Order: sequence, then C-alpha cells, then structure tokens
Amino acid sequence: MNSKLRKAIIIGGSKGLGREISIGLKKAKIKTITCSRKDIDTSDLFSVENFAKKHKKIDILVLNSGGPPPLKFNEIKIDDWKKYFNQLFLSFFILLKKIKINKGGYIFYISSSIIKEPGDGLIISSSLRSAMSSMLKSYSIEKASKGITTINIAPGPFKTGRVKELVKNLKSFEKSLPTKKIGNPKEIGEFVKFIVEKKIKYISGSTVYFDGNINKSYN
Repeated sequence: MNSKLRKAIIIGGSKGLGREISIGLKKAKIKTITCSRKDIDTSDLFSVENFAKKHKKIDILVLNSGGPPPLKFNEIKIDDWKKYFNQLFLSFFILLKKIKINKGGYIFYISSSIIKEPGDGLIISSSLRSAMSSMLKSYSIEKASKGITTINIAPGPFKTGRVKELVKNLKSFEKSLPTKKIGNPKEIGEFVKFIVEKKIKYISGSTVYFDGNINKSYN
C-alpha cells in the first residue's frame, strides 16, 4: 500500500455502502473520518462549507449520499429539486473545490446504476447523479496528471435501507434478478480496499457498475 495514504473522509459513512467502505479502508490501515448527517448535512450548504473549513486536505475522499423518495414527474415540487440539487450535486462540487486531495490520492463517488438506465419514479436521483457523474469525469481528467485517481462506483440494488425504501416485496424482487439475489454491501467495501491497497491507478475516470448484470447493455 502507498505509505503516503493515511487519512480518508467518507461522506454518508454511518450506514449502508458508506459504512462498508469505511470498514474496508480501516482494514487497509487508513485512518477514516466516517461522517453521518450530524457531521455534514449535504442538503445544507452552510453545513457543507463549515465541514470543508475543518478538513482542508485529505488522501481519500468518498462522496456518498442517500437519494430522494420515489416520485412521479407530476409529484415533484420545485423545492424538491432545490433540496436534492444541493444534496446530490452542489455539495459535492463544494467539497471537491474546497478540500485538497493529496498527490496520489483517491476520490470514490457512489452514484447509482440508474445513471445508465433511469428507474421508474427516480427522476430527481437519475438526473442529478448523471450530472454529477459527468462533472466528475471532467474533474478526473484535470486531476489525472497529479496522480489523483477518480472512480465512479454505480451500484444496483444492495442490502441497504435505500432498497427497503424503494422495493415493497424484496423476495419477489430478488427472484426477478439475474443473480436471484441483491448485492452484499461488503463487496463494495472490499473493492475500495483492494483499489487502495494494490495502488490501482490506471482505472481513473472509469465508472464501475455493481448491478448484478441487471443492465443488459454491453457498454
């Protein structure tokens, strides 16, 4: 492992995928700052700015946030767009702008497989996560010469509270999947740990889909 990689910040790290990433990095002997909403509320830009003032540089930054409830187009209000624009896009832009990623460091963005194939009722989430993925790709190109590796992890259904919120009948849903089961969050934690421990760098700018072969596209 790169001995210079000493500290990581995991936004949304108190549960679900963020928690497993935190566990994985701790196994890799990385000091982790695992953040819950009490530490930083990404829907509140004042909270985001204050957080960035306290953490001015880091080796590994994990950008992760829960999504909005499923809403049909006509159910969405202007205030919904404003809230989740802050939570899923602008807050992450501010963190990337204000927190310095040390040379040789990593940025992991936890998006969603809906950036490739939007899900029913997930208009806000698919729109803003797609926009963030696009912005991060441009960012990754700018930072590549400094040895900063940026990876977009796009999960499908995993055993988290988010899936319970979106899926009414979990057993029936699992039977409909190619793998006949939803994902184990530990897989993503172990993936991040592997990337950091093995100093995998040439994957920078890539989007890695963890969706159990749900999406049938080959690219």
